[in-house]
Amino acid sequence: MKYLLPSGLAVAAIALSFASCIRDEALNAECDITGVDSAWVAGIRQQGIIKGEPIVTNESVRFIKRRGDIDCSALAPLFTLTPGATIEPANGSVRDFTTPQTYTVTAEDGNWRKVYTVEFGVLEASSKYGFDHAKLDASRQYQEFYELQGNLAKPDTARIWASGNGGYAFTGMAKSPGEYPTTISPDGRTGSCARLETMDTGSFGAGLNMHIAAGNLFIGEFRTASAVLYPRRATRFGLQLVGSRPVSLRGYYKYKAGETFTDELGQVRPEMHDTCDIYAVLYEVDPDNFEALNGDDVLSSERIVSLARIDNPGEPQEWTYFDEPFKPCNGKAFDYARLETDGYAIAIVLTSSRQGAYFRGSIGSVLYVDDLELVYEAD
Repeated sequence: MKYLLPSGLAVAAIALSFASCIRDEALNAECDITGVDSAWVAGIRQQGIIKGEPIVTNESVRFIKRRGDIDCSALAPLFTLTPGATIEPANGSVRDFTTPQTYTVTAEDGNWRKVYTVEFGVLEASSKYGFDHAKLDASRQYQEFYELQGNLAKPDTARIWASGNGGYAFTGMAKSPGEYPTTISPDGRTGSCARLETMDTGSFGAGLNMHIAAGNLFIGEFRTASAVLYPRRATRFGLQLVGSRPVSLRGYYKYKAGETFTDELGQVRPEMHDTCDIYAVLYEVDPDNFEALNGDDVLSSERIVSLARIDNPGEPQEWTYFDEPFKPCNGKAFDYARLETDGYAIAIVLTSSRQGAYFRGSIGSVLYVDDLELVYEAD
């Protein structure tokens, strides 16, 4: 069982953390795994056990295991925790990760605790995404999309998709899962679909000059612990899931922009009009030291090899088909030798406000996306 702060208390907890320099005697009420010891990760990566970085969410830690007969029966991961928190079993305990293992993190004040699932699995995502499956996160506040896969220890929870919903929880504005910027909708072109809406962040966001929160969905990881102080760095775009040379990104969408465009200061900009963004980016990575692109460089990094993007999406009110080719960037060509060493990562990014990462956009802008397909050369 998980014992978690409801959204209103989460905001209060953040406020307390900002005031900690004044009230040093207050005990920390947070109970999170914030990461995995970098030296330990580097060690098992050099042993050929995993590739990339561990994916840390609000309820799990996932290591992407390399293909082949990899022995995970006696591993002793070292986790980083929120200040003062403790973990059971103890950090560095040797465990059999042939199957997923659970850990319980207890806050410094002893009143809050959370159960994490830690697993090692080969992750090979499908190239077709129907957005038909979502589940509530560990706190049961918002929805998380997942793909049906048969190659992880828990085949029904292969989550390659992330969103900024965890950051929006801090605002206290959403009272139910359906009131978050990124949700599943039954009104898909076929079955369900992804629904992304730009929303008001209320007084909490206004105090941080983050007046809006764009609905977003992307392949990668969202680090909730960084969302308030470093919101663009909290979005880590891409995973090492490249099957061959990507040729195009295609699918269906519809979109309606909100009426009033505001900038990062909350000022109305009548000359501006909101637009959505749908794109996929292929970029180079060091297989032994994976570094994801983030909100600052996902469209500007020199590591980008090719990009598929709808330049002028407009506002189609009915389901509209698109098929965007990957165009070379930075004078780079696809390297098949690099592919064999897991030297590429790919991200698909969807958002209801193209400038939402900089808190510019229109409250009420809504994007629907369904039946996406990442087309590879081999296809």
